[in-house]
Amino acid sequence: MKRIVITGMGVVSPLGNDLSSFWDALVRGESGVRHLSKLPSTNYKGNMLAAEVDWPDSNVPANLQEESNAVHYALQAAQQALDHAGLAYPVAHKNAYALIVGTTSGNQDILERTLDRYYDPEAEHEFSDEAATLFARMRPIRLSALVAKALNFGGLNMVIPTACAAGNYAIGTAYSMIQAGRTSVVVAGGADAFTRSCYTIFYRLGGMTHQDCRPFDQNRSGMVVGEGAGMLVLEDLEHALARGARIYAEVKGYGLSCDAYHRVAPDPEGEGAARAIRKALYSSNLKPQDIDLISAHGTGTPANDVQEAKALAKIFGENLPTIPVSGLKSMLGHCMGAASALEAIAATMSLNTQISPPTKNTEQVDPDFPYALDVMPGEARQQNFSHVLSNAFGFGGNICSVVLANYSSTLQPEAA
Repeated sequence: MKRIVITGMGVVSPLGNDLSSFWDALVRGESGVRHLSKLPSTNYKGNMLAAEVDWPDSNVPANLQEESNAVHYALQAAQQALDHAGLAYPVAHKNAYALIVGTTSGNQDILERTLDRYYDPEAEHEFSDEAATLFARMRPIRLSALVAKALNFGGLNMVIPTACAAGNYAIGTAYSMIQAGRTSVVVAGGADAFTRSCYTIFYRLGGMTHQDCRPFDQNRSGMVVGEGAGMLVLEDLEHALARGARIYAEVKGYGLSCDAYHRVAPDPEGEGAARAIRKALYSSNLKPQDIDLISAHGTGTPANDVQEAKALAKIFGENLPTIPVSGLKSMLGHCMGAASALEAIAATMSLNTQISPPTKNTEQVDPDFPYALDVMPGEARQQNFSHVLSNAFGFGGNICSVVLANYSSTLQPEAA
């Protein structure tokens, strides 16, 4: 069996647009949630919040100005990840590296930009040719194809649109590709830009809080829509060692499942989530007692948090209260397809630093959960972490759990 390791990470987020800023802010317990600024808040009732990326136009390459913000974020995060991994780009001749980007909305902001710029409900004529050209840029595959072109990647490029679990789906798919010997290097993660449609959908569903995001709190009232990108370099261990790369973590395995329950609501008993976690542990050749930290999906909505708590209880039983649980959406908001990729990056940093960020805002864990959760409220925790379980759930019942390990705690290739 090949072993797959993480050698680079890149971040565009509401808490900073580089790995160092992102991680330092998380450890300090800072929040990237602010008052909504990218849409007219007067169109929505209540104290409208958002977790927005500060991304000036000057950061966008001239040839990509008319592309979606998701493309801009994904490219920047991918470039950072390659720099961090010590891999050159773009190369003179196309290499065989692969690129996988998970997303919820893809290039949806292109549609909204086109409508805002060109649509006149009083006009009888059709869209102009210029509008049609811009509209064509919303095709989802451009999210990975344009990044691959910019980096001169000649291997597979793929978009995985499994909603809010897409970042983990990308990591899991990259793991499988390297295991199968199809490539030695994959840049994988997730990207989503802020869109009017996404924000309005969650607003109309009644899923957004007008206060703080409080994962697993008894008074939780909803999530906060966010945006960003997180990209990771996954490599065959032998390939990484041969080039002298620094190894930040090992991807031990992953599990996929589907609730097959409802378009947007999770299975209230957490059966689908429990299946994915069991598969991830089996794939990793680990037992529940091997997990030292849980990176929860933890949206802060009543329905999501209770089903995740039930799923965790099915797997970890009475030992669950002894395992720290991190709810990063309390600080990052819900960055859609980028969410689990950013959380995987944070989990990797926890393995490296032996520090886990806190769950912000949570004051009293819901007493109706099967077991009390140790959500590390308020302050980061220093502890020995060897294995992290990272959960991600999406609309349509898409679920992916990934297990990451501290590389220094695992066997070397010759002893495996």
